[in-house]
Amino acid sequence: MKKYIKHMFFVSLLLCATILSFGQEKWDREQRQIIGTMNKLSETTALKGGGAEAYGWFLSDDFSRWTIGSSTTNSKKDWVHGIREWFDDGWRVSDRKQQLIEIHMMDGLAHTRRIVSETYLGPDGTTSKSKAALNEIWIKEKDKWLLYRVNILPLEAQ
Repeated sequence: MKKYIKHMFFVSLLLCATILSFGQEKWDREQRQIIGTMNKLSETTALKGGGAEAYGWFLSDDFSRWTIGSSTTNSKKDWVHGIREWFDDGWRVSDRKQQLIEIHMMDGLAHTRRIVSETYLGPDGTTSKSKAALNEIWIKEKDKWLLYRVNILPLEAQ
């Protein structure tokens, strides 16, 4: 009976360990650096974020942003200017969730795919939401990851 109880105890521990680790993503060191950079970029537009200038620090000089279906792209200068106006108007990101789909690393480049849901808080207390699929290319310059390209597909906010 003791042997059976001991065996069941180990099976239970193994099952608990499996359940606890199920769904956890295992990213390598470089992938975790990209995730950290994504989070720092996102923090710049939060309630106590650094604003447009801080946002711009995470973009390469050749940055471009395209919303799928649009006939225009935004350069770094244009996009940071838009962020600055949005920030100056009193808007902030009050809540953000992301689902990382893929991070593929290759020779100083990172290709990422993720889904981001955000809630925006306006100056008068109003809120709005957005949800989008992002396809990004990050480049490493001087030991710092910078966002080089982002293509965005707006999704229905939930």
